[in-house]
Amino acid sequence: MALLVASSRRNEIQKNKTIVARITDDATITTHHTIRLPNHSLHYVSSPYLAAQNKPKSSVVFVHGTPGGWGSFSRYFEDKYLVNDFSINVIDRPGWGESGYDNDFFPHTLIEQSRLIGPILQDIWQKNGQQKITLVGHSLGGSLVPKIAVDYPHYVKGVIVLAGDLDPELSEARWFNKLMTWLPDVCFPKRWVHSNNEVMAIQPSLTTLQSQFADITLPITVLQGLGDGLVRPGSAIKAPEIFKSSQVEVIMLEGASHIINLTHVEEVKDAIYRMEERA
Repeated sequence: MALLVASSRRNEIQKNKTIVARITDDATITTHHTIRLPNHSLHYVSSPYLAAQNKPKSSVVFVHGTPGGWGSFSRYFEDKYLVNDFSINVIDRPGWGESGYDNDFFPHTLIEQSRLIGPILQDIWQKNGQQKITLVGHSLGGSLVPKIAVDYPHYVKGVIVLAGDLDPELSEARWFNKLMTWLPDVCFPKRWVHSNNEVMAIQPSLTTLQSQFADITLPITVLQGLGDGLVRPGSAIKAPEIFKSSQVEVIMLEGASHIINLTHVEEVKDAIYRMEERA
């Protein structure tokens, strides 16, 4: 069974790479945006902003994990129903993909990442007729989207967390992450070092942010695979306690691994449509 699961994950990751190659330069499917700032640039990819009837659609902004880039959500651009009903946007988080970072200081913490992401939300909000945004974050992006909602409530109407750490007690880094911090950075590719530093920063970040999370009043949905080997499923179970001022929907996916953004697309889409009704 473990071999079948591993094979399925590899197949989905390879499928995703194929989709990225197919749609990256297809202007009928994706549009690339770069925001130039004094010390860095920010990049995101969107579907066409105006529908056939020439009016703005509700916005969805996907936020990837670590390591990663906008391609983590590439297959959602090819869903004709989703693209017809929503403005689809996927960001490259600061330091990843085609997004840079401020003053050569890599933003490892959730607080730093959220601070730098603000201009992207503003740009999407303005380009899409000031439509409020549903945030969808996977893995570290799932830990990040509640903080983005705290910092930019005027742009956000709902939050969907996919396999994201939420509870500090259950977000302790794994032994291999800790081992990496004891070895010289030159032993690893730079992206591995940055990714590991982001993972090591999750627990202290979440500890700091619990009081802010408790005050969020926006609707929140949490999807979590019970077979996730990277994020402990108990974190999702505690979501209603963490987001005590919000209406929280928790969906546990039997047998699902960590990459539910790839393996459980229909469940993710259902969560987006339900959030549209709730928000």
